[in-house]
Amino acid sequence: MSKKNNSKKTIAVVVVPGVSMLDLVGTFSMLLGLTMKGQYKLTVVGERAGVMASDTPMQFLVEKTFDEAPRPEMLFVIGGPSATDNIKNQRLLDYLRTAGGSAELVGAVDTGSLLLAAAGLLTNRRATTHWAYREQLEAFGACYTHKAWVEDAKFITAAGVSGGMDMGLHLIEKMLSPDAARMIQTSAEYDPEPPFGGIEWHKASGRENEYLRLFAELPDNGREQKQIAFVLYPGLTPLDLVGPLQVLSTLSRFAPEFKTVVVGERIEPMLADNGLKLLPNKTFDEVPHPYAVIVPGGSAPTLRAMSNETIRNYLRTAAQTAEFIGSVCTGALILASVGLLKGHPATTHWAYYKILESFGSPYQRKRWVENGKIVNSAGVSAGIDMALFLASRITDDETARRVQLAVQYDPQPPLGRIDWNKLSPMLRTMRGFWGLAAPFITVKPKRLLAQGK
Repeated sequence: MSKKNNSKKTIAVVVVPGVSMLDLVGTFSMLLGLTMKGQYKLTVVGERAGVMASDTPMQFLVEKTFDEAPRPEMLFVIGGPSATDNIKNQRLLDYLRTAGGSAELVGAVDTGSLLLAAAGLLTNRRATTHWAYREQLEAFGACYTHKAWVEDAKFITAAGVSGGMDMGLHLIEKMLSPDAARMIQTSAEYDPEPPFGGIEWHKASGRENEYLRLFAELPDNGREQKQIAFVLYPGLTPLDLVGPLQVLSTLSRFAPEFKTVVVGERIEPMLADNGLKLLPNKTFDEVPHPYAVIVPGGSAPTLRAMSNETIRNYLRTAAQTAEFIGSVCTGALILASVGLLKGHPATTHWAYYKILESFGSPYQRKRWVENGKIVNSAGVSAGIDMALFLASRITDDETARRVQLAVQYDPQPPLGRIDWNKLSPMLRTMRGFWGLAAPFITVKPKRLLAQGK
């Protein structure tokens, strides 16, 4: 199992066109914790390198081809509705058989398990998948188990989108330590509070075909559409963006009058803080007056974005006519920097709350906070909960519940919820640092605000 040289071991994350963006980003973000000690490296692998489409308007870059990552130490297959289009892709199946046969650990998220099963790797093994694809998984010889994640020998499979995050934390706990898993969970503020609670599984029985048809059909673009714009900029935390993007992109299948778009200063690949490269599908100029605009966050790059005049100008223009203005994590700091939150309670990532308050917005440690047409969520994963809440606001509760079931957001963190009274010394130090730095960080954006820029 050890290598003769000192190169890092490869964790290959296998994708196919039309992959579920939240399956990819949620799982990738958690598995990144396995690289903490420098032993492993994560890489996105596909049949071809370059730009790949997802099941949202956002595209991303595939780093390596199958030939460039022939024998990874770990292999994870990401799913989505398009997985069923690839179950006869012999090039893909041959790669999974070869790479999966030699890998130390083989995993799948969502319908990625169908691809492993089609390659013959899950025959007579316990496994899980998206709830609507149970029969397909069993037809390939796997033994379906309704759980967030299922382990059988060296194989581990996860259910819908939250299953991949739960599985990733479980692997960090198992391979590193519970403390490492808690640190990743707290940093990502993965403390789920779905607005309607967990999925009511007794109501899902018998509805599989309904959901399979839903994802086989494109939304009716003939209707007048209300655009929900997500702001993409270099260095952001992709889970901030992709969590609500996946929820509201799925909403458009139930309510086609809504359309998600990802906007940026230019249509070009942008490097996120976890190493993924993401592409917007529209420029700011192409979507000047969206129905809603949502700003994701990050760390230092987000603090720099507070002084980016192009982003500031876009948000001021969009906010004038938008029905809803949202933020995820430290995206609230960008909204605050242009004066949209002054005097209004809001939330942000727990480590950055002093910066928020320095703009005159009282911090509330809640999963999301609504004030009129402004909705802010707490850190990173909280954007998923906020988006479900927003889905209920712009449609109704029942539609939002159907969206939650469609993406299978039924979070079960392996170590339970975060105990905010037991933050590690390192995390407390991080929060203290950003608190002390707040007066210096806000100097330039406050000056720009005073100048009306």
